[in-house]
Amino acid sequence: MKKLAPRNSIIESKESIFLLFVLIILLTIKALFFVYGKPLPDEAYYWLWSKNIALSYFDHPPLVSWLQALLSFFSVNKYFLIRALPFFSLVLVLIILVVWQQYILEKFYFGACLQSIVLFLTFPIFSIFFSISFPDYLLITLLFGTSFCLFLYFERIDKGKIALHYWYLAVILFSLALLTKYNAILLGIGVLAYFLYYKKAIGGPSYGHIVAAASIVFLTQTTVLFWNLNNDLASFSFHLNQRLDHQKDIASILKNSVAFLSGALLAFSPFFIISLMKNFFSAKYADKRKNFYTLSKFVLIFSIVFCIFLSLFTNVLYYWLTPAIILLIPFVTNIINVKIWQYFHIFYGTLISLILFINISFYPISAFFGDIDRETAIVFGWEKIITDLEKEKIEYGTEKVVFSDYRLGSLYIFHSGDFKADVIMEKRRTQFDVWRGETNFFGTNTLIIADKDFPIGNKILSKFDSINFLKDIEIYIGNKLVRKYHVFLGTNT
Repeated sequence: MKKLAPRNSIIESKESIFLLFVLIILLTIKALFFVYGKPLPDEAYYWLWSKNIALSYFDHPPLVSWLQALLSFFSVNKYFLIRALPFFSLVLVLIILVVWQQYILEKFYFGACLQSIVLFLTFPIFSIFFSISFPDYLLITLLFGTSFCLFLYFERIDKGKIALHYWYLAVILFSLALLTKYNAILLGIGVLAYFLYYKKAIGGPSYGHIVAAASIVFLTQTTVLFWNLNNDLASFSFHLNQRLDHQKDIASILKNSVAFLSGALLAFSPFFIISLMKNFFSAKYADKRKNFYTLSKFVLIFSIVFCIFLSLFTNVLYYWLTPAIILLIPFVTNIINVKIWQYFHIFYGTLISLILFINISFYPISAFFGDIDRETAIVFGWEKIITDLEKEKIEYGTEKVVFSDYRLGSLYIFHSGDFKADVIMEKRRTQFDVWRGETNFFGTNTLIIADKDFPIGNKILSKFDSINFLKDIEIYIGNKLVRKYHVFLGTNT
């Protein structure tokens, strides 16, 4: 008589087939996005930084732009340059995740690793940031490595083994993460506060090693500090002063806090967040990896409280919470411990990935519901915009094009290769202001491009003797008006 396979084995086999099918879909969407996805405004902005290498930049630290500049030695294809690094980073993160699961399970278990990979890829925040070339993909990768090293540190000290090499490797990776994006500091301060608060209970690094770690972090940031000292503390002033709202009332604070929490709920999957809230103080983590899981919860609570506090002064963005979530990723299958909720999480994240791909590659999804959001609308139609502007440049003998928004200016330079273009925004400074410095003369004739969201303001008006309207450039997809741009001629006598 033929021996039947155990029921649990059959169920696990079917689940593995399902997860492999989902993984193929996710990787296909990502591959198609890399090929057909149109550059986003900030992708073009950061790409432009890599063409102007500096010790740091106005908006963010420099590491992403340095890596992109390094990659340009191997390829001149600008589309490859903005898509390759997120892809390579994702591969590295998935490798670390598999090894991490192997440590947790104390053996290689294909089904568990596959489950962790699919659940990770269907977090909307990770799906998005490993598709587009924002600094966040490198931030996540480096903090993922940092977290894994901290995990190995706890593993070894729990067994009475030497673990300081993992401590310092974690410090180095964190320092590089902070050289990528400033919100990495949330993980760093949270980890430091945890070690200081629980030092008697867990032992941990000595105060000397903590001071040494702080020194490494400080030394890694010297390029950022030096750049700011030579640019009137421009970056620090922007983040610590210009971005702050000094006239917030109770209603705006509550609105901003709710927007932050709602954004985090959607970006990190409501099925993960609700499961996390239900299992946050679960006793099942007490016996195994207690210290690391306690660290993960400590950093998350600290980060949420800190972000809510910041909402008193500025608009807090939901993705600032990303560093705190990374520590919880190895426990995701235990956190979302109800199978149907795992499936809901997978479906939700896959749907978000598909919508992102369609929205950026072929047709704005918001067009089906009314007006198209600006961030999506401005990625379309650049072939027509460049062709029309070239005609105007020839007709009026202009050599320079000025934009009222850095997003438009960056996309124009990316698509046209016209590195003489400039940006003057009315209500904030950008990296273009740093590059321009004290040079404020724009020649006899200059084309000026604006739209309804960023009209010509006093800053642009002050640069020219006269400004005259020339034409509108309208971008359509099918019969749908996507965006209208206003073209002006600025003249100086």
